[in-house]
Amino acid sequence: MPMNREQLLQAHASARVYQERYDKAFAPWGMRAPEPVVGEPIDDYRRKLAVKAKKLLPDGNELKPVQFKALENDVLEVFEPRLLKECKEAAYRADSVPLGEMRRVEEVDGNGMKIVKWIGQRSFVHDFTIPGRRARIWDDHSKSWYPPQSPRSVA
Repeated sequence: MPMNREQLLQAHASARVYQERYDKAFAPWGMRAPEPVVGEPIDDYRRKLAVKAKKLLPDGNELKPVQFKALENDVLEVFEPRLLKECKEAAYRADSVPLGEMRRVEEVDGNGMKIVKWIGQRSFVHDFTIPGRRARIWDDHSKSWYPPQSPRSVA
């Protein structure tokens, strides 16, 4: 049975609630949840967003093998808050960024100030460092090496 205008508006408003929840989880990734399609069932929209969030989870996560499209509504209700929480946390994990790359994460604090964080496996400062070298110098006056060899390094 087709929905009337009021029912469509109510369904769209409730879908917007889920869109807002997923927007908060996707924000550290620099993404937004897609808008709900008019007339799309809310449960289908939630599953579509859950699959998108699942793809952002790191390998080895407990929720990675869960088939969200096949879950019943009451089971999805249980898994969804955990999925959103873990999706948001995964954005701040260094191992979620490929080696040699950095991901920009923008946050807005309670005062409206925008804070930019860079997430990566290795700090960009590492590229500016000089590789260290150990030098030993022969001292002709004392007829010994400087610095003196420690007992640990003799073996």
